[in-house]
Amino acid sequence: MKRTLACLGAFAVITVGMITTGPAAQAASGCTATTKYFDTADYYTDIPTVGMRGTNYCTLRRGAKNDAVYELQITLNECYGQNTGGFDGDFGPSTETALRNVQRSLGLSADGVYGPNTRDAIRWAWRTMAGNHRCLKLTDAPGPLSAR
Repeated sequence: MKRTLACLGAFAVITVGMITTGPAAQAASGCTATTKYFDTADYYTDIPTVGMRGTNYCTLRRGAKNDAVYELQITLNECYGQNTGGFDGDFGPSTETALRNVQRSLGLSADGVYGPNTRDAIRWAWRTMAGNHRCLKLTDAPGPLSAR
């Protein structure tokens, strides 16, 4: 029961931004920032969003340069051992290849574009202020999640 409630809570947090304009309109938006998501075990992760605390229903692709790319690069490296060419916030060919590799390993369309399907499928790098680290999907984190 607790796991079901945690998953429902995570799902609610993930989809909160989709209510006003719907998935088709928001999917076209590029991720421009990140929002910290905290779980009930005091771990946090930074998820790409449109603006600070905006919807996380957004995309990243080659050519993007921002903190959202930086956080994706950390996750690809720490949770999947993928070389993204560094943690520079620049979505270049190395980051695209790393993302394609992860997408392929998860049975996703390996298009090298980060979007909602990839967001939901990957294990994110979670940390605590004390320096603890783990990799979990958003729906596997002890919930409900809160965005701050």
